[in-house]
Amino acid sequence: MASTTFSGPVRSEGGFQMATKNSVTGAVTTRMSSAMPDLTGLVLADTATGANISIADGVIAVVNYTGAAACAVALPAATRGAIAVYVQAKDTAGGTATLTFDAAGTDVWATGSLIESRAAAEVTFDTSAAGETSLVFTPANAATNLFTTGSKIAFMCFEDGVWTIASEMSGAADATTGAFAFGA
Repeated sequence: MASTTFSGPVRSEGGFQMATKNSVTGAVTTRMSSAMPDLTGLVLADTATGANISIADGVIAVVNYTGAAACAVALPAATRGAIAVYVQAKDTAGGTATLTFDAAGTDVWATGSLIESRAAAEVTFDTSAAGETSLVFTPANAATNLFTTGSKIAFMCFEDGVWTIASEMSGAADATTGAFAFGA
């Protein structure tokens, strides 16, 4: 295949896919490219923690959840082109109450989505299964959580009804605790 050079921006309404071909079997695997998105044009919302909050399409929600009380975050409908970004405003060392991200209605996570997590003070990843609709962070009541001040999770929709995620974990210097898990 030939390579192509562009002099202007490359645009796609359906996201970008990375395809790899197994040199032995010839099987092609296609993955969505889900790096952190450019935040240009998104609206900033400084959101106080509550038991139930919502993030709208096109919004960067900076939330002061601390782990002292549970917080449920409702995402907007997953319609092609939608993007919502959660930014952690404070350290999550205030308790062990969960932070839950809920997809709207029948929306789901892209099957096989990965999110960094911690188990036994070691890096691990949780993988979403088909039909899962929630993402739960359970912090440790300690200053060692991987998800802390400045951490981000971007929710992007390339296909109606399906959220793709990208994350940047700020992590404490000793970020060895706190667990993420997808669920239905």
